[in-house]
Amino acid sequence: MHLCFKRALPTITLTALFLSATLTPVRADEQLNKMIGQMLMMGFQGSSANARGAKRLASQISAGQVGGVVMLGYNFKSKSAVKGLTSLFKRAAGNQKVFLAVDMEGGSVQRLGRKLGYPRIASARTTAKRQTPHQAKATFRKLAQITHSAGFNMNLGPDVDLLVNPANPVIAKWGRSYGSDPKKVASYARSFVQAHNELGVITVLKHFPGHGSSTGDSHHGFVNISKTWTAKELDPFKILINSGDAPAIMPGHLMHNKIASDGVPVSISKPAISGLLRSKLGYHGLVISDDLQMGAIASNYGYTNTLIRAINAGIDVLMISNSRKPDGNLPKKTIAIIANAVKAGKIPRAKIQAAYERILQAKKKI
Repeated sequence: MHLCFKRALPTITLTALFLSATLTPVRADEQLNKMIGQMLMMGFQGSSANARGAKRLASQISAGQVGGVVMLGYNFKSKSAVKGLTSLFKRAAGNQKVFLAVDMEGGSVQRLGRKLGYPRIASARTTAKRQTPHQAKATFRKLAQITHSAGFNMNLGPDVDLLVNPANPVIAKWGRSYGSDPKKVASYARSFVQAHNELGVITVLKHFPGHGSSTGDSHHGFVNISKTWTAKELDPFKILINSGDAPAIMPGHLMHNKIASDGVPVSISKPAISGLLRSKLGYHGLVISDDLQMGAIASNYGYTNTLIRAINAGIDVLMISNSRKPDGNLPKKTIAIIANAVKAGKIPRAKIQAAYERILQAKKKI
């Protein structure tokens, strides 16, 4: 529409036009920061709702600077303290909702365990030996009930890695795999996912594209699976994606010369995530990073570079334990780093928008 200014517009109209023009960039920045905040899943220091770190994180959630919380071993003190923490974070989020994530695979990977007064749930290896996938659903339902009762809405499991290397120090050693047959592993994982769905707990398949053949532990440094990995390790992911039983997927901090052809770990590799996982396997759900402060990443890439690579790769939720050098202002600093990268053209705004929309869709289920 063509506007003619032959006659002077009322002062209030000119003022409104001026304010509209000057506020638009500000509002755009606010919206960008809001979307980035939803992408952050942060850890914190403390083991009760009265802890300084917990209170600070709650205020950051309330301000829209954080969209998820991951709780690690040092955050667990007692049943009542855990419940107090999850309740605090939920209140802070209000209608926006917040992801509250915990490792609850069963066996050695069970944060809510006997020390806190919860029943011990068998490991994947033991469950697969004693129960069929159908029978195991009762076990997984119990696991989901424990997770849900403590106030969590995201379980960082199941592990769908194949038992390829019996000497594997991070999967086989701890009985975290349901077996070496992809269909069998997928069947147990499906029961796991569906049992949690019933209680509104989102599950996260890990560690894409498969950690079962590795000879090292990515918590401590680079793990290269280029020579040990085989294509069948992708099969559990394929099966579960095709059946609609993959609410979220976590890529591993794993090197693979062909899958991650850009020479970085799969977890921050565009060919691996946007190429293989999203384009070739047709996965449109949530992709959550493993802790971006783990040894394999933190020791070899700068923080800014890691964030930019992860988002450009296709990561939706950036898990940051904030444990190496705890920083109470890390969420705000992280938002600024990402926002500046978007403005500088280093990250397409569309990547942020797409991640934000997937996060909102996922939060409808919790």
